[in-house]
Amino acid sequence: MIIMRKILLNTAIALIVASPISYAEDYMNKEQRQTTFCGKTFDGENLISGSTFKIHIDSECKTNTIHFLTGKKAGKTYERKIISMSDEGELCHTSNRDYCNKMKDMGDGTYKGTGTSGKWKDKEYVKLSNIVDGNQL
Repeated sequence: MIIMRKILLNTAIALIVASPISYAEDYMNKEQRQTTFCGKTFDGENLISGSTFKIHIDSECKTNTIHFLTGKKAGKTYERKIISMSDEGELCHTSNRDYCNKMKDMGDGTYKGTGTSGKWKDKEYVKLSNIVDGNQL
């Protein structure tokens, strides 16, 4: 009986945590971002400029590599060092200058990022999708 209650409780908790409603309102924390993006490749779209790209983040979350598919940088690939990720999920990396963002799980297989510094500060500017394991650049 006690085991059955634990199973039911854990199932209920898992359903609540996986709910799109709970994610759509809150930004992802460090653990959620690491689990979702580290060691993976995914598609990206800049919601402001319309440019598209593919990104790979290494399994240790130390480096992201971005390959631009369209836009002013089409065909170019850049490697950026991830310099920090807070427990609250704010990720900072190098670019022309240090740059930080936070990410929301939209609950439909897509993720939207909001800048917390630089020219994208307080703007929802990026949409990520199609996450696959490994380096697929």
